[in-house]
Amino acid sequence: MIQSWKLEAVARLILGLIATYCFGMLLAGLVAQFAPGPTQARGDLWQIAIGIPFIQISALAWISFFLRQHDVGWAEAFGLKTFNPAAAPSTRSWTRWTMKLFGLKTFKPAGVLACGLLAGALFLPAAWALGWVSQNAMELAGLRPEEQAAVQVLQDPSLTTAAKVVLGVITIILAPAVEEPLFRGIIYPAIKQRGYPRLALWASSAIFAAMHVNVLTFVPLLFFAIVLVYLYESFQNLLVPMAAHALFNAANFFIVLFGDQISQRLHLTWTN
Repeated sequence: MIQSWKLEAVARLILGLIATYCFGMLLAGLVAQFAPGPTQARGDLWQIAIGIPFIQISALAWISFFLRQHDVGWAEAFGLKTFNPAAAPSTRSWTRWTMKLFGLKTFKPAGVLACGLLAGALFLPAAWALGWVSQNAMELAGLRPEEQAAVQVLQDPSLTTAAKVVLGVITIILAPAVEEPLFRGIIYPAIKQRGYPRLALWASSAIFAAMHVNVLTFVPLLFFAIVLVYLYESFQNLLVPMAAHALFNAANFFIVLFGDQISQRLHLTWTN
């Protein structure tokens, strides 16, 4: 069952996260001043390699403090356990139908994760299509589409393997582990429980998309966030949207890294 949160505790959490974000960016900026390399690329790299992990790890600490204020642990707060539809009356009918089809009474954590990975894989083509539409719409409007700072850093040919590994951990593991508890686990239900379910859905999703500070990715991320909310509501278990989020980030991460090589191999395959 999705938890009910105290509004004042949510406000303190958000203020704490904003303060942490400002400090993390300041820390990354100070480090970048003394690091070698071009100013812009250097600033983007250290912002992602130092500022973002600092913010994400601090956010996990803030969320833990938030949960202690409500006297609940992570598993109880976000349903990180075996999924039993009998204990989740708001479970979607399609979820119950799927379990009945495969003769399942409960989903173990591995099954829950598998459902999230499958959902993430199914959404990927739609996300890429929305990204293509956004890019073309911006070009028609006379705007210049720009990739996220993290994508630009990954496309830098001078980036070391160690830096790529660090960015992979940040993108695939840390980001879903922080953003899902915050947006789907706390912000969404905090608004919904005040009697505004539609506002909760759209506001939490819009904030999630806007947080990435990129016009090109806003629409795909907005609809992805809506899917993540739907998954959380369906399974009452945050592991499902976390797994979907991790796969989504992993697919885009490796496409940015190896997209050119994949295209070249496919081209050679079709031309031979």
